[in-house]
Amino acid sequence: VMVHKEIQHRTSFDLPSDDSSVTLADIEHFYEIGRVVGDGNFAVVRECCRRDNKQTLAVKIVERSKLIGREHMMQNELSLLGSLCHPRIVRLLAHHHTHTHSYLVMELVSGGDLFEAISERGKFPEGESGLMVSDVSEALNYIHCKSIVHRDLKPENLLVTPFACLRLADFGLAMVVTEPVFTICGTPTYVAPEILCYSVAVDVWALGIILYILLCGFPPFRSRDRDQEELFQLIKQGQLHFLSPYWDPISEEARGLVRALLQPDPTVRLTAEQTLMHPWVKAMASICRQRALTDTTQRDTAATGAEPDKSRLVQRLIQTNAAKTVPDKTPVHKCTPSNP
Repeated sequence: VMVHKEIQHRTSFDLPSDDSSVTLADIEHFYEIGRVVGDGNFAVVRECCRRDNKQTLAVKIVERSKLIGREHMMQNELSLLGSLCHPRIVRLLAHHHTHTHSYLVMELVSGGDLFEAISERGKFPEGESGLMVSDVSEALNYIHCKSIVHRDLKPENLLVTPFACLRLADFGLAMVVTEPVFTICGTPTYVAPEILCYSVAVDVWALGIILYILLCGFPPFRSRDRDQEELFQLIKQGQLHFLSPYWDPISEEARGLVRALLQPDPTVRLTAEQTLMHPWVKAMASICRQRALTDTTQRDTAATGAEPDKSRLVQRLIQTNAAKTVPDKTPVHKCTPSNP
C-alpha cells in the first residue's frame, strides 16, 4: 500500500524517514505525471493529475542526491509551507519520498511566474503594479506575523493565477526568526543592505526591488559585468535614482513607496502590513479590481446579450480580489510582525 501523507489545514507534521517504502510505481499508480511547468537548480515541477478524482495539481520532483549538504532546504519547505494556509501562498497538499526523489504535491498555479510576465511585457502600469504589491504584501504580512522570513523573494518565486493574482512559492530558504540572523542567502539583485544581520525586513526590501522593476523594467542597482561585490556595494550605499525618461510618467506617490521600501535602514523601512495599507497600494488595487469587474460584466453581456449572472461576477471578483482577512480570522491591519 502506498504511503500517502496528506497535509491537513494548518497542521504540522514530521518529515518522513529516508527509508520510505514508496516507489516510483506507487506514485505513478496514484498520479498521472505530465508536462514540465517549471524547473530550478534542485527540482523540476510537473503538472500531475490524481487518478482517483481527476484533480489537476502540480508536483515538485526533487532529486535527493542534489540536496546532499542542503537537506535543511527540504525540511524547511515541508515544515513551513505545510503549516501555512493563505490565498496568496501556494498550498502544499501532500508529499511522498522514494529512495532517490521527493515529490511535493501542490495546487497548480497555471499562469507561469512573474519573471516570465516581466520578460514578456517589460514593465507594467501603476494600477497592475499596485495590485501585485498588494498581493505580495498580504502574503508577507501573513508569514511575518508568524515570525517567518522568506529570504528569497523574487519574480521567479511569485506565481500568477489565471485571474492575474500572485501567489508566493518556494520556501526552501525560509526560516523562523526570533532574533537577528547572520546567514548569507538569497539572490544578489534582491538582497537587502543589512544581509549580514537581518530580520523579516529583508523581504520588504526585495518587494521594493520588484516594484521598481515592475514600474520601469530594470532593477535599481546594477553592476558592470554582473560583478557581485560591486552590486553589494551599490546596495549598501542605497543611492536610489529614478532615471529619465523611464520614470518620467510615474507618479510621485509610486516613487515615494519605492523609497519607503528601499530604505537602507531596516528600522525605518515600511513593514509588509504598512505597505498593504499604503494609500497608493490601496488606490491602485481598488482601480484594478473595479476594472476587472467592469470588463467581466461587459464580456458577459456581449456574449449572451443578457444581464450577466451576478453570482458568477461575485465569484470572479472574489478570486481576483485580495483577501481581507487571514484564515485564522485575524484582521490584516491588526497583525504586528515580531521583528527583532
